[in-house]
Amino acid sequence: MPFLVTFPTSEPMCTVEQVCSWLTERGEPHVCDGDVVQLRAVTMEFVAGEDQEALRCQIQVTSTAPLTRMVDIVFEVSVLAGADVHLVGTGAVGRAVLWMQLADEQDRLRIAESLQRAAHSSHRDEILRRLWGVLAAARNGHDDRWDAASNRVVEMVEVGDRISVEEAAWHADDPQPGDEIAVPVKGLLHCLAWRWLSEAYPGIAEAEHTLH
Repeated sequence: MPFLVTFPTSEPMCTVEQVCSWLTERGEPHVCDGDVVQLRAVTMEFVAGEDQEALRCQIQVTSTAPLTRMVDIVFEVSVLAGADVHLVGTGAVGRAVLWMQLADEQDRLRIAESLQRAAHSSHRDEILRRLWGVLAAARNGHDDRWDAASNRVVEMVEVGDRISVEEAAWHADDPQPGDEIAVPVKGLLHCLAWRWLSEAYPGIAEAEHTLH
């Protein structure tokens, strides 16, 4: 899932040419192509807005992305632009908040990759059962679990009870009162789940592990 960051400011827009020059001075490998600046060492790019009045940055998190480096680049560009950092869907953020948001997504990917490696082993059902217990302990009273279809932690809720039919339609096709649907859980549960998984099953958590 890509993250979109914008740099709102009352000052004139920081141009992609300025970003390119700054990256060159910093020694950060990149490619400038029109209104797009693609970084080579990290999965992120800077783009001039369609109205030519806004600079934005798209961040694609991977399971191995150097998050601190990516966050540092974003905030150093914000200083160059004389702007705040806004994460679309969240609002104005600081370094720590942005890092945590990216880290939760990275750990979600790491969990998904680990479970894929364990798909044909005898450990998978055990892992899911124990993971369910960890999630239940984290949010007592909520039916949280790992959803293999969306590869994320979700909460199972009943339509008409804890979620309206209208809201449920964002998460399921043609939901009806009484249906139980999976709703993505907000927060940082993937960080917690990965902390447990990487310690409880270090062999499966390691990308190079063959399970043999």
